[in-house]
Order: sequence, then structure tokens, then C-alpha cells
Amino acid sequence: MGVPLAWFRDPQLVWQPLLPIPLLFLGPRGASRVLVAFVAVLVVIGGGVTTYRVGMAVPDWPATFSQNMWTYPFSEMLDEGRGVTLEHAHRVWASALGLVAICVLATCYIQRAARGVTGMAWAVLLVIIGQGLLGGTRVLENSQNLAFLHGALAQLVVTLIVALAVTASRTWRDLVPTPSRFAGGLRFLGTTTAVVVYGQITLGAWLRHQGQTSALAVHGTLALGVVVLVLTFSKVLGDAAAEGVERGANRAPLRFLQRLQVGSLIAQFVLGVLATIAIYFISGGMESEVSVGEVAFATAHVFVGAVLLSSVVVGAMYSRRALTGEEVGA
Repeated sequence: MGVPLAWFRDPQLVWQPLLPIPLLFLGPRGASRVLVAFVAVLVVIGGGVTTYRVGMAVPDWPATFSQNMWTYPFSEMLDEGRGVTLEHAHRVWASALGLVAICVLATCYIQRAARGVTGMAWAVLLVIIGQGLLGGTRVLENSQNLAFLHGALAQLVVTLIVALAVTASRTWRDLVPTPSRFAGGLRFLGTTTAVVVYGQITLGAWLRHQGQTSALAVHGTLALGVVVLVLTFSKVLGDAAAEGVERGANRAPLRFLQRLQVGSLIAQFVLGVLATIAIYFISGGMESEVSVGEVAFATAHVFVGAVLLSSVVVGAMYSRRALTGEEVGA
């Protein structure tokens, strides 16, 4: 009877405590996929907070207007306007992400997952906690520099969560490494591409939080290097996948990642152009009122950037997992 009574008083008092129950039955593989879905939504909400520049709409933390964040009424949130709605939703969803991460870690121990998966689950939980503390400190200090750091590190959190879901998957577990002439090249390309893509994302975060046109020039210039590296990396991934077909080796994940990288790269480039047009020609600049186009294209640009970085990092992971160097003279 407690559940319907609590729901009648406040829906938040029910869905949050009940969230872990179904997750504990999914196991590390299923629960980590739920974690990916949760962080994908959080990227969109957080991107909206930055685009609308409402990171300080709720000036206290961890409370929300001196009330418990978890029980702050939705009705009051909506009455306070768009800024408070976005920022409070960002906080609540982020805390729910941490709760899901705890459940993923619990399932690792319940089902005795591989040591690597459990270690990755610990890493994910710790970085989520750290990211939450950083976001809270940003509010307490009202610091744009910490806001930039929070936005830049968010992409690493997303990538680590995706990496956890990959290592917990059956495909990763059942993959049999096979020799390839592309192994060495892919290891170098994967690491280099991931670093450059993340550098580009960091510049984008600096641009969004600081609004400096010099950052826009560097961001646009580095984009050309990102295009070249991602296309090269994806091309070699495709060659390694084709080599696997010739040798009877299962390298289907490499082909999928090749397509995902190319698709997300094209989408990211187009969205970057559209976001620039929306910000500087439709909205009138970073200090002007935010237009609908800026919200749509800039936030989508952030989301697809996370997809691109994750696809590159996972591509680097799979190239190391699936491919081994060929013996000299073989």
C-alpha cells in the first residue's frame, strides 16, 4: 500500500527507489545497456542546459532552492520556467545515472562477472561521482571555467560508459583474436584519432562555455584534421574486416564501427556548419537570445560528437582485441 500512497503524494518518491529493482535482474550486460541509454538522455539534457546558458538557474547545490533535490516537486520546477526545468532535470537525471551505475556494479558481483568488467564498472561509478561533484562545485563557485571542465569531461564519462557496455557484451567475450597485417597500424591510428577527436570536442566545449571567436577559428581548422584521421582510421578498419572475410575470421564489429564512424563524422560536420550558422547568423551571436535552430543544431552537435568519440575509442578497443600482429615470415 505504501507505493500508491507515495505516488499520490509525489511520483518522484516511487520511481527513484524502484529503479534498481528490475536492473538487478538484467545482469552486467543488460544493465550496462540501460546505463548507455541513460547517459544518452543526459547528454541531450546537459547540452540543452549549456545551449540555453541556464547552468546557474538553480543557484544552490546539492539542494534545489533549499529543498531536497530528489523530492523537489515537478510542479514547482515547471512553474519556475525553462531554465530551472532544464537544470533541475539535469541534476535528477544525473543522480539517477549514478544509481544505475551502482546497480551495474552490483550485478557484476551478483553474477560474478569477469574481473575486467567489474573493474570497468568501478571506474564508471567513480567518474560519475567525480563528475557530479565537479558539477556541484561549478554551481557553488559560479565558475565558467569549471563549467567548461564539466562539459569537456562529460564526453569522457560517456565514452567510458560505452566502453563498459562493450566489454560486458557477448560479442566482446566471444571474440577470437586472429593475425592481421593491419594490427600495428590500427593501434597507432586508433589512439591518435581518439586523442585528436577528444581535443576537438574540448575546443568545442571551450567555445560553448566561453564564447570566444578565436576558439571557433581553431575549432573549425582542427575539424579538417579530424575528418582526415577518422576517414583514414575507418578505411583501415574496413580493410581489416575485408581481410577477415578472406581468412574466415569473424570481424563484423570492425565493419559496423567503420560505418558508424563515417556516418557520425558526416552528421557531425553538417551539424557543426548548421550550428555555426544558427548561432552567429540566426541568433546573432553567443550573447544573444537563443534561437530554435541553435538549440536543435548545437545540442545535436554535442550528442553526435559523443557518438563519434565513442565509435573511435571502441574501434581502437576492438582492433586491439580482435587483431594480433602477424609473425615475421608467416
